[in-house]
Amino acid sequence: MQFSGGKRRKLRLAGDQRNASYPHCLQFYLEPPSENISLTEFENLAIDRVKLLKSVENLGVSYLKGTEEYQSKLEAELRKLKFSYRENLADEYEPRRKDHISHFILRLAYCQSEDLRRWFIQQEMDLLRFRFSILPKDKIQDFLKDSHLQFEAVSIFL
Repeated sequence: MQFSGGKRRKLRLAGDQRNASYPHCLQFYLEPPSENISLTEFENLAIDRVKLLKSVENLGVSYLKGTEEYQSKLEAELRKLKFSYRENLADEYEPRRKDHISHFILRLAYCQSEDLRRWFIQQEMDLLRFRFSILPKDKIQDFLKDSHLQFEAVSIFL
């Protein structure tokens, strides 16, 4: 990732290319971002991600994870901070881009100590768990396939 102090030129991608960059609202963050961003955008993305992860932490303490109240509060926070959280929203490129870049910014920032790493990983896992839990069943299969995770659904007999 390269940084520049001047105004950022927005790269415009055609609809198909935009969707190919981030095919799902859920990511494993396997590839680091490769575009140039301004220092101001870098700071804003980092601040928004920290706010999001702090909200994940606070909601996890205040509410039982997985409950309706926890999910509605976390979804409201994701919407307020303009992060990707639902698969079927109209134009998801910018929220998904923000999610991708901000994750890597904090990954760098929170690698300084073991405590910071643990906190970061725990909040990211809780966020992934929430996003995965609200995915429609057909989108789960698409996500697993695109992530090269081959699973076969099994039925449980009681």
